[in-house]
Amino acid sequence: MKTKLAHVLLASAGLLPLSSQAEEIRIDYNGSVTDIGIVLAGNGVAVGSAMSGYFIYDVGTGVVTEFANTFSNGFSATLSSPVNMLVQDDQQNGLATLPGDGFTVTGASTSNTNWNGFLNPDMQFGLRQDNADGQLWNGTAPPDLNAWTAITLSAINGPDWRWLDFNVPGLANFADDQIRFTVDSYTVNAVPVPTAVWLFLSGLMGALGMQKRKTLA
Repeated sequence: MKTKLAHVLLASAGLLPLSSQAEEIRIDYNGSVTDIGIVLAGNGVAVGSAMSGYFIYDVGTGVVTEFANTFSNGFSATLSSPVNMLVQDDQQNGLATLPGDGFTVTGASTSNTNWNGFLNPDMQFGLRQDNADGQLWNGTAPPDLNAWTAITLSAINGPDWRWLDFNVPGLANFADDQIRFTVDSYTVNAVPVPTAVWLFLSGLMGALGMQKRKTLA
């Protein structure tokens, strides 16, 4: 019986990796567009357009599982597959030539419509300040809930902060193909463990309790 129980525990560990147990953080934000690169300008997204977005990442692994932005004209772009968050702390993982603090995420996106003839451009977003020391958190680990408490709204909207870029394939100048915006409000919350997981854990704990009682008997 102990061998069977061990197999159950190993299987449950495989189904519920530690990185997925209350380790995800979701950031929701709202703001307005302040600048659009000349290639992407138009299609109804203009300076002053309202926008909202969110992203979810795993604190343990730094993997961004979801990201989406929606603009007031109806244009939206979402992350098409999970990507890694690149965290900076004075040096970009120790590799950058200039100091900086924050994080950057780059990956392929899926848009709901063409934007000036470009469909599904690569997307980059970030919360970072170039050429700055000690502005956010210590180390290059993904920020947890505690680390986010040190980030103020005024800091997010300060000089040199970037949030969302679109990289149009075939064009050399990445800096021209971007959207910048202010963040009027944002919230940071832990992603709750799904109800199905709690039910699974409850059932597992019940099975463990029954096994313990049989052993005592």
